[in-house]
Amino acid sequence: METAAIMAVMFACALPVLSSCSKKEPSSKTPDVIQDQGQNKFLTLKQHLQQKPDDAEAWYDMADLYYQNSLFGKAAEAYKKAAKLDPEGYTYLKLGMSYDAINQPRQAAAAYEQAVKLMPSYAVAYNNLGAAYGKLGKSGKEIAAFEKAIKLRSHYATARYNLGYAYLKKGDK
Repeated sequence: METAAIMAVMFACALPVLSSCSKKEPSSKTPDVIQDQGQNKFLTLKQHLQQKPDDAEAWYDMADLYYQNSLFGKAAEAYKKAAKLDPEGYTYLKLGMSYDAINQPRQAAAAYEQAVKLMPSYAVAYNNLGAAYGKLGKSGKEIAAFEKAIKLRSHYATARYNLGYAYLKKGDK
């Protein structure tokens, strides 16, 4: 089997990644929401959001719960609400990841574009943006995003792998 065929079988697409980026320390605004665990946390958040629907931090926490439980569509909706209330880079990054998980690369790319505007020195956001561009067939933008990720973090193995794979897809060995 040819090298390109083997690579195509092994790796269907570039790898979006979130490497340990917590948004920020939990806010003291809603300590009861942050400290609960499991189902209790979900119910507490739901009640809190009924009383305070403009609490961006609570929407972000709710989105994280949905994402952790593989409810990616609901996570995307909650991250969108959080981003509308408080446009923050990590919120857009995780919104993009939610869209990636439900195979909506156009929406993922838009969210990652917002993330890189808000966090222009965060390599993971560029890597994920490159992966979304790759799914959309925008190889020039894909390569540029991976190169930017590597420029920001020179030893970023995932971005280097994704860049190599993007060139391989173009037929450029």
